[in-house]
Amino acid sequence: MGSRLVGYGSYLPERVMTNQDFEKIMDTTDEWITTRTGIRERHFAREDETVVDMATIAAQRALDNAGLTIDDIDLIIVANVTAELDFPSVGVQVAGRLGATNNVPAFDVRGACTGLIYALHCARGFFTAGMHRRIMLIGAEKMTRFVDMTDRSTAVLFGDGAGALIFEHSTSSYSGIIDTVIMANGGDFECLHGSPDHKIVMNGPETYKKAVQCMPSAAEYIMEHAGITAENVDWIIPHQANLRIINSCAERLNFPMDKILITVDKHANTSGASGVLALAYAFDNGIIKRGQLILYPAFGSGLTWGAALIRV
Repeated sequence: MGSRLVGYGSYLPERVMTNQDFEKIMDTTDEWITTRTGIRERHFAREDETVVDMATIAAQRALDNAGLTIDDIDLIIVANVTAELDFPSVGVQVAGRLGATNNVPAFDVRGACTGLIYALHCARGFFTAGMHRRIMLIGAEKMTRFVDMTDRSTAVLFGDGAGALIFEHSTSSYSGIIDTVIMANGGDFECLHGSPDHKIVMNGPETYKKAVQCMPSAAEYIMEHAGITAENVDWIIPHQANLRIINSCAERLNFPMDKILITVDKHANTSGASGVLALAYAFDNGIIKRGQLILYPAFGSGLTWGAALIRV
């Protein structure tokens, strides 16, 4: 039993924070940020705009795109680490906001930047087991809740946003979520984590070193497991953290840059929302076509990493 993608939606907050805006509040320059990260702008949520607000809009847009209602969904999985409330889950709150009447189960996964792949991994397992017919996956993050605006090494890296994907059961095993692999190593916790006072703590050089090792290894593993090569992949959507990391991973995988989707310049790092925001952007702009094969590797706090193979 497999799946197929039937709908997508995304949401980005109205406020755009450019590199020039950062020049006004800290000792940095547009050139310094762009050269080291590839980021030119990012979206910041309003102070009164929550993760649930953003996730609900993205979810409704995905439902509209698919021609469905919330009661057509029989499971919701949300990738998130920045929710304002410790409980209940963002998924439960989104179902409530959308007026679900079918007692749809919902839960969150906390895989940080690898969160969407963890959610895809769960969904693939449920489809394989024949337990659910239609699953909504949401990536939603308000990273600005954790950004230390006095730390120029991390403040410029992150943005806010949400995206949603709807998959439904299919008899084809080579459509939708084809394969996933997820990994973690808590021994590397100190590379990247949140602090007790809700700030991002990152050892930049070590994080970079781990990212350019782990993301390509996950991509290679999943291609080997699926019996394909880089030539069979139409697009690679790497986690949108840093353009230097993306370039290094492409070089290690021998992937041409014209097959790699880049949105980090527009969105910055939106953690668990990055992959679905990039995919939604590609659909909206006619870059990725239905039926194409997508490889999505990611790496994040934990440390966690993994990859997903999806035919859209």
